[in-house]
Amino acid sequence: MSQDDNRHDSSRRTFLATAAIVTSAAVLGLRPRRAKAAALPLLSQSNSPLAKSMGYEPDAQNVNRAKYRTYARGEHCAVCQFFQGASGEKAGYAGCQLYPGFRVAAQGWCASFTARS
Repeated sequence: MSQDDNRHDSSRRTFLATAAIVTSAAVLGLRPRRAKAAALPLLSQSNSPLAKSMGYEPDAQNVNRAKYRTYARGEHCAVCQFFQGASGEKAGYAGCQLYPGFRVAAQGWCASFTARS
């Protein structure tokens, strides 16, 4: 092999190694980063203006029925389409699509309640 062939071979190896590293870094860097629900703070009217405006209550039995006339008995976060926990969960907390960065109570309620279909 000539010296020229060795240089091309070395350049090709360097290129392929660099390309593999860059591709791996790009793929790993593009993975969505999800916060673990357990690490998120609990939602309350005091820490979220949106929760306050939507009448969020961590216990649906405490909903101000005079103010939120759309509330119906049996409505709570665990049976809402926006709840990210298990459907029909009786207790506990999970994420909500409407309140990113917070956990909501499974037995909570807000004015955006929409039953799962």
